[in-house]
This record gives sequence, structure tokens and C-alpha cells, in this order.
Amino acid sequence: MKPSMLLCSAILSLATGWAQAAVPAHYAVFEMDAQGQARPMFYTQVQLDDPQRDLRHLPRSEGGLERVEYRVSRAGVRSAQVYEAPVPQFLRAEFALDPERGHGRVELHRPMRDPHRAFVVRVPLAVADAIELAGDGAAKVAQRFDFRELAIRSAQLPLAASARKAMPLAIDDQADGAKAANSGNRLDILVLGDGYTSAEQAAFANHAEVMKAGLFNISPYKDYQNFVNWQTGFVASSQSGADHPPYQAGCTGTSCCADVEARNDPRAGAFVNTAFDATFCTNQLHRALTTRSSKVMAAAAGYPNWDKVMVMVNDPVYGGTGGAVSTISAHTIAPSIAIHEFGHSVTGLADEYDSAYPGFPACSDAGGNVPCEANVTNQTNASLVKWRSWFTPGLPIPTPAGTAGTGLFQGARYLTSGMYRPVDACMMRALEHPFCPVCRQEYVLKLYRGGFGSPAAGIDLIEPGTESPSPAAAVAYARGTTKRFSAALLRPSIGTVAVQWYLDGTAIPGATSATYDFRQDTATPATRTLELRVTDKTAFVSAAMAGGLLQHSRSWSIRVNAARVQPAQALAGSP
Repeated sequence: MKPSMLLCSAILSLATGWAQAAVPAHYAVFEMDAQGQARPMFYTQVQLDDPQRDLRHLPRSEGGLERVEYRVSRAGVRSAQVYEAPVPQFLRAEFALDPERGHGRVELHRPMRDPHRAFVVRVPLAVADAIELAGDGAAKVAQRFDFRELAIRSAQLPLAASARKAMPLAIDDQADGAKAANSGNRLDILVLGDGYTSAEQAAFANHAEVMKAGLFNISPYKDYQNFVNWQTGFVASSQSGADHPPYQAGCTGTSCCADVEARNDPRAGAFVNTAFDATFCTNQLHRALTTRSSKVMAAAAGYPNWDKVMVMVNDPVYGGTGGAVSTISAHTIAPSIAIHEFGHSVTGLADEYDSAYPGFPACSDAGGNVPCEANVTNQTNASLVKWRSWFTPGLPIPTPAGTAGTGLFQGARYLTSGMYRPVDACMMRALEHPFCPVCRQEYVLKLYRGGFGSPAAGIDLIEPGTESPSPAAAVAYARGTTKRFSAALLRPSIGTVAVQWYLDGTAIPGATSATYDFRQDTATPATRTLELRVTDKTAFVSAAMAGGLLQHSRSWSIRVNAARVQPAQALAGSP
């Protein structure tokens, strides 16, 4: 076998067994400089539930993402496959127009680059001992990092000391204290805190619980809460709160703020020492509250199976940003902004408001290489609009503003014309509204389709690794005996799934539970096929747009052999 095939075989064999046991892996955090070169900031070894977590390609429709391409190698054998790590180009600075009222239109502020662009690579030890970041043009050259070398000098890496203070994390797995459910088959959200001293752990727990309650109190998040592992990790800071640079006209540094809104900051001039360097007025926008994402990712190694990381900052002033790490203050309406941001970072939805965003990558559903996000389109032919199955009968297409129902409303994705949204007002446009049917559907499809992290192929209604017996090999069966087949099922928090067993392609009457007892007294048929099908019966997904995503199945091949020997027969045949 060729060396490259051996490397692929190692990856495949690890992936096959991920549901049964975690595997040791490299966990390395890098920061990108202005020239696009990567600098290692932190290294440790962790246990991964899904060894293929970061060995994947990213969705190409996700706007505003930079992608760092890399190959892995082991013992000098370089992978043929190219993988990608996400590095957001911009921070999102989106706020309610009237934060004191708590609701209203969302306003996008000017685009801003993350001053500390960071990414993490998680690769099983058995797969790689080095990583090679691809070059990109004359301004960027290929870089190679040896994980063994990083391990040796891990204590000298820039974030080694600060990350040690943050680990191990105090993990609050579930509300009842139970261990987190199968991480390899869930959306894993990790919530960390910044600006909480060691004496303020209870305050962090309360703030995180408010955030959780707000998120899972609306559809579709509450309907699929069982599909999410919500983890909280406490990280103690030396001081409380965040930095509040004071107002100074014309300021261009980080010790002051040129935004006139900083004049009204009740904490102006406060500078504190926190674990993740939380600060207001990033890029001279007062409400732009950020943390240093590389420090957050280093601390997150305490729970390495995360898909998305959020940071709660112990500061009552309204602010936050979205990006590689979503950062939110402890202001009372922070959960609303977090829900909106979750629509971007997890579901991949576009903003539906029309305030200008110069330079944002264009999209088109009427031709072009980059299709638009699920909830926006430039297609006006009613028969070609991707959400046409959700159209309210009788509505004109395009649809006049102020009309109730689902249609085609002009103004979305930072354009006042030429771009359309499904309803007049939705959570992706204004905070006081629920998600529209199209946005709600996309979240459900994203859970099943994958693309949010791990599992890369989406969440499975049949828990991987729980099948008994294993369907990986033919099952030897002695006729005349009873053989139980079973699997653990994942069900939505609200809603139902249909369960049906099939024998040789025919539904078995009454076989609608997670277990089935197979029995055959005759010698023929000698080969049988038993199948379990589980289907999500949600009304959130249009049948015309579901494809096969809502149905999952397992099949067992049964080999019928000799009849069972009865005890009396055994005695009669004894010498």
C-alpha cells in the first residue's frame, strides 16, 4: 500500500470508531498577521470525540469567511487531501437601534477586521505529526509546523501562561449535572466568561443561564434543544468588567475612543485586567465589545469538542460582536442579540435589513458562482424562488411591504433593492419578531445537513455506536431463536419521530419502537435484510425542500444458519 493510502486509511479507521471512544489529538491555536502569516500561540493535547472534526471543507456559501488551507503529514507522508480552517474576515457589529427599549430594528455598523484573527486546528495524533499551511500568492508563503516541536516548546508559546490559568475548565454539562450527551452527534456550544473574578463564579453561572433560557425559549431552538450540548466554562479574571476607553475626538489608538457615543459611557476611563482582554470601542466603535479570540480558543481546550464558542463579559454596558467568537455583554437585552448572531454563526443566515455594508461579498441565485444564503435571493421569477413552497397562496410576487405572510419582500442583505427576503419582518431583520418559516427551516436542515462543525455530515436520529448488534458485519443467526435488534434514538425536544422496522424491504406491522425481536423458524430465506428507519415529522421543513435529510436508517444483513439444538435433543445425541 502506498504511504499516502496508509495515511488515508488511518483517518478512515479513526473515523469508523469515533462513536465508541475518544482519540488523543493535537490542539493548536494560531493567529494571523497582516500579511496572512500564521503564528503558533498555544499547543496542548486533548481527547476528541470526533477525530474528523477539523478534517473537512467549509461551506462555500458562508459570506465573510477567509479560509486557511492546510495538509497534514505523518512520518514524512503528506496528505493528498486539502483541509480548511475558518478565519472570519470581519467582526459583526450589530445592535438594536434602541437598546434601552430592548427591541426594534437591528443596525449594522461599518465592517471591521478582527485585530487578532485566530483559528484552531484539532488533528488526531495517529493522523499527523505536522501541518503545512498553504501559500496564497506572493504576499503569503507556505508554512510548516511540526506538532512534536510545538509540544516541546509549548510552555514558551505566547499564550501558554495565560491559558494555564484558564484550565481546567469547570464544566456545567447539563442542567441536572449529567454528563454531556454524545458530543460527536450534537451541536456543541461552549460559553465562557470574561471579567468575572474568582469570587464571581455564581454571577457568571446566572448570566449564562439567562442566556441559555433566552436562546431556548424561541423556535426553532427550543424545539431542537436536545440536539445541542450547552457547556459553560468558568475562567477567573484578575478584575471585573471590561476596558472602557474614554472619548477623545480623532483618536486612532486603543487607549481612547473617537466614537461620540463613548461620551455617555458610565464607565468611561476604566481599564481592567481580564482573562480574554475584553474591551469596548474596538476599531473606534463604542459598542463593539471584543475579546482576544486566540486566548478564548486556548482556554476552550478544556472542552475541545466545541463547535461554537460564546463569551459573556461581566459588564452591564450594552455591546458585543460576532465573528470567530461571539462576544456579548451582560446587558439585559444581550440574549436577543445573541439569538440573532446565532442565526449567522450556526445557521448561516444572511441579515435581512438593508443598511449598507460596503465591500460585503456579493451573491446571486440567478447565475454566478456564489449562491445567496437560504433566507435571501435576487431571483424574482416566482417559479424559481428557492422558498416558493412556503409562499402564502394569493400573495403577489414580489410582495408589497407591510403584507402578512411569506412571499418576496424587497430589501435584504444590505441592499435596498434587487435583493429579497421571505417575510416583511423576521428575527434576522428586527429583534421583536420570531424567525420566519424559511429561517426556521434552515436551522433544522443545517442540523441534519452539517456544516456547523461536527458531525460534518450532520446530526443522526440514530445515535452512532448504539446499534446492537453492530450493523458493520453480517449477523449470524440460529433459526428458531429470538434475536433482539436495537438502537438509541435522538428525538427533538418538541415534535415527534416516526419509527418503522422493515424486513426485506417490507414494513413489519406494529414494529414501531427502538427495538425489534427477530425470529425465523425455517431455514429459508437464508439471507434476510432488517432495516430501521427513523423520520423527523417536523412541520418546520417543507417536504419539497427536505430531500432525504429528515430520514435516517440502519440495515443489518442476517445470515440464517443451523437450527437451535434443544436440550432434550442434545442429551439424546450424547454418547
